[in-house]
Amino acid sequence: MKKRIPFLKGCVLFAILCVVAMSFSLIRQSKTDGKVYEFTIAKKGTMIDNAMCYAWIPEDVGAIRTIIVHQHGCTREGDAAKMMFDLQWRELARKWHAVLLAPKFISGPTQKICANWYNPANGSDPVFFEMLDTLAVRAAHPEIKTVPWTLWGHSGGSMWVTYMTGKYPQRVAVAVAQSCGFDISNSEEALKVPMLHHNGIQDICYMNAGIVERGRKKGALWAHAVNPVVSSAMDGHQCHDLRFLAIPWIDVCLGMRLPEKAGDSQLRAMDLSQSWLADTASKAISPAASFKGDKTAAYWFPNQILAEKWVEYMKTGEVTDKTPPPAPYGLTATYENKNLVLKWNAAPDLESGLKTFIIYRDGKELQTLQYQSKSEFSKVGGYQRWNAGDNPSPFPAPEMAFTDTNVDDKGTHTYQVSTVNWSDGASKKSEKITLKKGKIQ
Repeated sequence: MKKRIPFLKGCVLFAILCVVAMSFSLIRQSKTDGKVYEFTIAKKGTMIDNAMCYAWIPEDVGAIRTIIVHQHGCTREGDAAKMMFDLQWRELARKWHAVLLAPKFISGPTQKICANWYNPANGSDPVFFEMLDTLAVRAAHPEIKTVPWTLWGHSGGSMWVTYMTGKYPQRVAVAVAQSCGFDISNSEEALKVPMLHHNGIQDICYMNAGIVERGRKKGALWAHAVNPVVSSAMDGHQCHDLRFLAIPWIDVCLGMRLPEKAGDSQLRAMDLSQSWLADTASKAISPAASFKGDKTAAYWFPNQILAEKWVEYMKTGEVTDKTPPPAPYGLTATYENKNLVLKWNAAPDLESGLKTFIIYRDGKELQTLQYQSKSEFSKVGGYQRWNAGDNPSPFPAPEMAFTDTNVDDKGTHTYQVSTVNWSDGASKKSEKITLKKGKIQ
C-alpha cells in the first residue's frame, strides 16, 4: 500500500510547487521539438542585477545525462536567449540526452562591471546552482541537480568556465575556453578535465596559450587552438568558426567521460590509450606513445581525428566535414492552382551545421535554396549561420519549405530534398513524394 502524504504536508508541497511554477514562463517554441524555459534567479554577492536562465530540453529526452552550458561573454548578454534556437547545438544536446542551458548574467552599464559575474566568487557561482535546482523542479528532472556539466564560454564566459572547472572539476565532463580564462593549473583534478582553449591570432585576451603551457607541464589534458583568420585586432577576440572544432571536441570527450547509466553523476576518466600529441611549433602530430618531443610541452588530444582537425583549423580557421549530413525526413506536399508546396524536417549536421537544401524534381536537381543569413566572417548566405559570439542567425530558423510554381497538373512528377552542410556535403535524398494529375500520392 502506498503511503499517504499527511494533509498539511501535502498542502505545503502544493503551495511550493505553485510558487515555483509562477516564476516560470514557457517562451516561444521553435518549429522543432523540445521545450524552452525562461526564468529569473535573484542576484547574489556583488552581482549588479538578477540573472536569467534559458534552457532547452529535447522532447522524450529520458534521463538527463549532462548540462551543456553555453556562456556568453561581456556585452553579449542578449545572446543567451538566442542559443535556444541554435539547431547545431541542439543536435549535440539531443544526441547526449542533455539540457542546453544559456545563463544570462548582467554586466551593468559598462563592460568593467563584468567582473561582477564572470568571477563566480562574486555571486554567479551560487546563482548557477540555483538555476539547476529550479529547472530540475520545473522540468521534473531531479537529476539535473547532479549530472555532469559540459562547459563552453567566450571571453568573460571563458573566465567563468575556467573558474568553475577549477573549483568543481569533479562536475565537469569537458570544457571549451574561448579568449581569456583563470589559471587553474594548480588544481590536480582540473588537469584531468579535457579542455580546449582557443584564441584569435590577434586576440586582445591571448592568455589561454600560457594557461595551457603551464597546465601541460603538469600533464593536463588540454590543447590550444588559434584561428588565423583576422580582419582586425578586435576580430581576433571573436569565436569565428570555433564550433567546427569545439563541437567535435565535446562530442568525443562526452563519449569517454559521461557515466554509462543516464542520470548518474560519477564521471569516467578519459581513455588515454587513444591520445595524440601535437608539437606546438611544427604542428606535427603523432600518437602520444610514439611522440618524439617533449610530451609535457605538446598539446594533448583525445584521439587522432581531433588532432587532424586541429592541424587543419590552425591553417585555415575551418575544419572540413568529410561525412554527409542526415537526409531530410517527413516530406509532405500540398497542391493548389498549379502551385506545389513542399515541407519537410531535417536534423543539422552535428559537425558542420545546416547550410541549405537541394530540391529535386523527377530525379534531377531543380533548385538549391538561397538564404540570406551571413556573418562577418562568412559572406556566403545559409539556412542558419552564427555570429561572432557563436549565436545563431536567424533565430528561429526559417521554415523548411519550397514552392514549385506553374506545375503541370496533367502529368506525373516526383519530388525529393537533400540537406547540404557548411562543408558543402550533401545528404542522401529524402523519400519521394509524387504529384499525379494534380493529386498528391
